Amino acid sequence: MENPFHIQYYQGPETFCDRVDELARLVEAATNQRSIMLHSMRRMGKTGLIHHLQHTLTHKQKYLCIYLDILDTASDSDFVSQFITTCINQLYTDQSNILKKVTTFFGKYRPKFSIDTLTGNPIIELEITTQKDIDLSLAATFKLLNDSKRKIHIAIDEFQQIGTYSETRIDATIRKHLSTSKNIRMLFSGSQRHLLLQLFNDPKKPMYRLVEQMELYEISYDAYSVFIQAMFKRGRKSIDERVIHLILKWTRSHTFYTQYVCNRLYSLSNKKIEESDLLLIQQRILKEMEMNFLSYRNILSPNQYKVLKAIAIESSVQSVLSKEFTTTYNLASSTARQSLKYLVDTELVYERLTEEGSEYFVYDLFLARWLEGRAS
Repeated sequence: MENPFHIQYYQGPETFCDRVDELARLVEAATNQRSIMLHSMRRMGKTGLIHHLQHTLTHKQKYLCIYLDILDTASDSDFVSQFITTCINQLYTDQSNILKKVTTFFGKYRPKFSIDTLTGNPIIELEITTQKDIDLSLAATFKLLNDSKRKIHIAIDEFQQIGTYSETRIDATIRKHLSTSKNIRMLFSGSQRHLLLQLFNDPKKPMYRLVEQMELYEISYDAYSVFIQAMFKRGRKSIDERVIHLILKWTRSHTFYTQYVCNRLYSLSNKKIEESDLLLIQQRILKEMEMNFLSYRNILSPNQYKVLKAIAIESSVQSVLSKEFTTTYNLASSTARQSLKYLVDTELVYERLTEEGSEYFVYDLFLARWLEGRAS
């Protein structure tokens, strides 16, 4: 049997863990004419949940679902080209009809066609250079979508990327078309919280309060435990509950790290997974990544590295300015404050906002575990 612990691609509902409540909320929003902004820290499973949502909408609600990841775009024109290409490929699955349709709607922009070597789908490039071109081509695309008379769900992953464009108007253009498109609902997702919140929570921005907002957290311990047990059993392997407990404790139930550890354990030839197997896999993972982790000693200043290591040892920290923290790790308050700001800004440390205040922990959990092991 194929390894059921996927770490890169969504493989269908059979190997998708939980997210029952989150899925229900997203489906309810889409079917009641509400768009959503979904955010979380990296590798929490946002993209998998989006694909799971669109699988559900396609098969149960008969939606036409469109997904695009815009992380590699650098301008409004890049966005428009990718948006149009993705929408056209989903609208016209009959490839022989695409050329005629695109030429009809976008002929003035001299569409050029190439083939994606990975998917085999056409890639459409338009000669879009001015803001007027961007506005008109997006208007034509939304007209195509609206003319289809179908319920449409569009998910734009890594949406915070538009915040890095120079003088972008994509947000204003999307708002205009979304507010007048009866059958189109959109989901905007990303992991750089500060950029996303600027786009959606700043009163000066076009998308201010345009959408419902939702944060994705870890899968519950009980749900993940049941899932892990079921996946091993399906592959005619067994794993003790004690080992599952240790996995989830070590990975903090964070989706990617849990999936990765379980993937490595499942790949062992053993029919029964023991605690010693988990220890072996943990050691292998950290050893394989050690060269990357060692580089941080050269990249960071001594004080920044000291604060990073201290947070890893503590697992999580509410304040690096507390007397207990600065005394334990021999840090001056000013040094700790400046170092923490740099580590948060460079996403080596993640700041989670709670009702009690902020909580800080090392973003890369494997790096945190490696630093823990070097505490002495």
